[in-house]
Amino acid sequence: MISRVADSCFWLTRHLERLDTLARLLDVNHAFQLDLDLPQAERWRPLVVVAGQEADFRTRIGDGRIDDGETVQRYLAWDAENVSSLFASVRGARENARTIRECMSVETWEVVNDLWIWIRSRTAQTLYAKSRSAFYAHLMRQCQLFHGISHSAMLHEEPFVFMKLGRAVERVGQTARILDVKHHSLGDKSSEQESTADAAQWLAILRSCCAFDPFFQRPANTLSGPAVLSFLLFDRAFPHSVLHGLDQTRELLAQMRRTDPPGVRRRSWGLADRFRGELLQMCVQDVQRIGVHAALTRIVDRTTALCTAIHEDYLDPPEDALRRLARVLEPTQRVAIATGSATAA
Repeated sequence: MISRVADSCFWLTRHLERLDTLARLLDVNHAFQLDLDLPQAERWRPLVVVAGQEADFRTRIGDGRIDDGETVQRYLAWDAENVSSLFASVRGARENARTIRECMSVETWEVVNDLWIWIRSRTAQTLYAKSRSAFYAHLMRQCQLFHGISHSAMLHEEPFVFMKLGRAVERVGQTARILDVKHHSLGDKSSEQESTADAAQWLAILRSCCAFDPFFQRPANTLSGPAVLSFLLFDRAFPHSVLHGLDQTRELLAQMRRTDPPGVRRRSWGLADRFRGELLQMCVQDVQRIGVHAALTRIVDRTTALCTAIHEDYLDPPEDALRRLARVLEPTQRVAIATGSATAA
């Protein structure tokens, strides 16, 4: 598969996962403000931090408006210059889908294209003004619809593998970011020290990660910071947990690795394997001993490094890597490398 196509497949689902996560965060936070009286600085600024856009917001919008709910919501929903906004994520997903139209089924393309048409329409603006919750819910449903249809209506071959890989690594990073930012306002407390307000915040974190029902379906789980941390980091059966995402990432990289010629080494595989292995040896007590912020920051940094390695291995290999690859390929494949048609797998 051409690396340009692999790159678009990978980023299509990363954009959709960011869209789904941010829409859910905005929806949960919007409802949460009605139920709990939080300090002003803890109401909306954390969402800008999770999106990775605090510096951009302060530069373009202004320091004094980062605690204003309407300003933050409009910035995160509609600001076209904010690369993490809902609007920008839909735009990015649609552009990547357009470039790989030949790899997608009609049904999957229509979901993304219809969403792009909708978010630019007066209907979307009206719904945003009348019912914020309904607006966010529509975006979340369309993301879920895409994943369901793509699973049912696409060939489970290389393009689909890169789509799954993009979603898996994005979920790892997003879950760690949500936990880190929200945990910062809660601090390190034992279960006995937590207040009713703390419990409400942990419930909000569960809802933000699609984890409310799955968490309470574990009979041993009781609502507390350590229990929520343990579930969202280590539960291998929950799709949004960090360890589940790393299991899936390793499996997908192993699947692609099986098609490599003998002698080809992929740095991304080694990083994913070590990253997952380290997490498998940890428990929530280890996280607390290290420091929750330090542990989550390490996960975010390792995820960024893994994405960089995937990019260099498959999506845009540097010239020296292409030369090394050419030395172990068959002569006919060397011609393809020489003419610039580098393959992702």
